[in-house]
Amino acid sequence: IVRNRVNGIISTRFREEGEEYDIVVKNQIEFRRNIEDINSILLYNQKGESIKLSEVAAVVEDFAPPSIEHLDRERVVKVTGSIYKRALGDIAKEINGQLANITIPSNIAVKMSGSYEEQQESFADMILLLLLVIMLTYIVMASQFESLRDPFIIMFSLPFAFTGVFAALWLTNTSLSLIALIGAVMLVGIVVKNGIVLIDYINLNRERGMSVIKSVVKGGKSRLRPVLMTTLTTILGMLPMAVGIGEGSEIWQPMGIAIIGGLTVSTLLTLVVIPTVYCSVNVRDIKKQRRAIAKNNLLNKR
Repeated sequence: IVRNRVNGIISTRFREEGEEYDIVVKNQIEFRRNIEDINSILLYNQKGESIKLSEVAAVVEDFAPPSIEHLDRERVVKVTGSIYKRALGDIAKEINGQLANITIPSNIAVKMSGSYEEQQESFADMILLLLLVIMLTYIVMASQFESLRDPFIIMFSLPFAFTGVFAALWLTNTSLSLIALIGAVMLVGIVVKNGIVLIDYINLNRERGMSVIKSVVKGGKSRLRPVLMTTLTTILGMLPMAVGIGEGSEIWQPMGIAIIGGLTVSTLLTLVVIPTVYCSVNVRDIKKQRRAIAKNNLLNKR
């Protein structure tokens, strides 16, 4: 009754020329301005007798939430906001820093949710996927090379690829997003391709009777052109995506930047690191060959 007197109630609707208008009945403004007016509201009992509200209730002025939400049978208050030209991770970091300076009662818990919570879950899933892809790539290469050592050497190019990803994102002032992580996962298959081409030809040279050093040098010279050609074609293919041409391209732009940065750095260092690691791993064979050469020279002198 009090709500109807103050806020009004739709008693009927007025129809005119196909239009409907609500007819709201409530007290006039001069009879609902203050607490005294509320106390004077008349209530009617079953006998039809009028009773003032002040006789059966105490009217006080207080604050109350416009609505009460519950989550897992607990009352919650949600504070939401929109992101504008800033990274979600940076905003969450600042909010956590401000919350650390606030004394929160023991019966109140603060939790970051929404897009931030989904982002953290997505990052965890992508990292797990990345580890799974690396493991499967190693297994496939081990089965093809019939060796556990050669795939291990090729895997040395992956850290440089991820370094290139982070460097490219930092230089372009691009935040690390889920799309950029997808590009990092794609790099695993793209980057090891160059190492596979190089190691395969080095092994072929060794099967032909060459020494380790000569096999590595000749393999690097012979496979330099194919490696650079495949790398440049991939980079040029990703360039429009990285530049961000077209409507909605900003969504996929971090992927292009991540792939270009990771592929560039990994290719330049792969041509140096993989041959070096290959020689280091096969140092026993090198020493064995040098001892054989020294022994032959000694026999020839005699």
